[in-house]
Amino acid sequence: MYPLLFTPIYKEMIWGGCKLSSHYGRCLPSDHTGESWDISYREKEMGRILNGEYAGLPFSAITGYGDENRYKWLGRWFAEEEFPLLVKIIDANDNLSIQVHPNDSQALSISGEKIGKTEMWYVLDAPEKGSLIIGLKDEVTKDMFAEAVYQDDGQAVEHMLNRLPVKRGDIIYIPAGLIHALTKGVMVCEIQQNSDLTYRIYDYGRKGLNGSPRELHKDQGIAVTDFENRHKKTVIPGIKVNGTPFTYYIANRHFCIIRYEINNTVYTEESDPDKFYIFTCVEGRCVIRAGNSFTPLTESNSVFIPAALGKYSIETSHCTLLKSFVPDIDRDFYLPLLKAGHTKEEIFIKTSLVT
Repeated sequence: MYPLLFTPIYKEMIWGGCKLSSHYGRCLPSDHTGESWDISYREKEMGRILNGEYAGLPFSAITGYGDENRYKWLGRWFAEEEFPLLVKIIDANDNLSIQVHPNDSQALSISGEKIGKTEMWYVLDAPEKGSLIIGLKDEVTKDMFAEAVYQDDGQAVEHMLNRLPVKRGDIIYIPAGLIHALTKGVMVCEIQQNSDLTYRIYDYGRKGLNGSPRELHKDQGIAVTDFENRHKKTVIPGIKVNGTPFTYYIANRHFCIIRYEINNTVYTEESDPDKFYIFTCVEGRCVIRAGNSFTPLTESNSVFIPAALGKYSIETSHCTLLKSFVPDIDRDFYLPLLKAGHTKEEIFIKTSLVT
């Protein structure tokens, strides 16, 4: 039992680029590499272990159903469940399509898939005065938007989109139902439900890598879009807990996001037998020591912490990590913030907490 690294699964995209190479020194298969799936547990995109005695094996080889060790790796919560998370790095060398994702019930009823897609972005790089498309402008109605979409009125569609200025280090929560898109020059770490279900509503009239027009999903997209402004369309400020390296950002039934800022120290904590953790390094580097294992973690990469690992330490001169996991919302997020002296009102204003 030791922390696992994985060989990235690269995805060629019409809008992809080379920043994973120029920023992080990765060897890419294409000059249009749009995505790197770094923690992936999917039948057709199964991550392969990179380090230690299990190197070269698919993730499922040590965590398959019926394997008595499955709960030790994934946690008691997931012994009989699907693997819940997917972690990516996305390089938008051009604008992505205007898109939206369904929730679980919509995914099942519309597309026959069990899992919808709620996600978050951590901005790794952005141009000066860069922005993202997050939601629609407040005055936009379903009828207005649908008319523009069905008439292929790109100018009208783009006019209705809400643009959110962003910079490196910003965190944005993107629940199912929220219209969104990465824009040219932005690179993000994306942590999401383990789904690849996207409804593409508008795509600037582009053709795909095969030369054919890219498929749109107008009916499905309009059906699942939030037109009631229920979702935040802002950067999540987060709450830093004094005396700790933690800043709390997001908690819902799908995932929790806590940022660690660690400098010139060895920080020690313990795994949770109920669940696994994932750490994604978004700045600096560190070594994770667990028993006799030493796992280096460099910028842009992710590591899987098994549920039964026990004590482990993070050793670094400087690193910023995103810790992602499926939480007990009260125990892992809400109550620690209350105990630290933060009010209910502050928690709901400064974080994205969905109970």
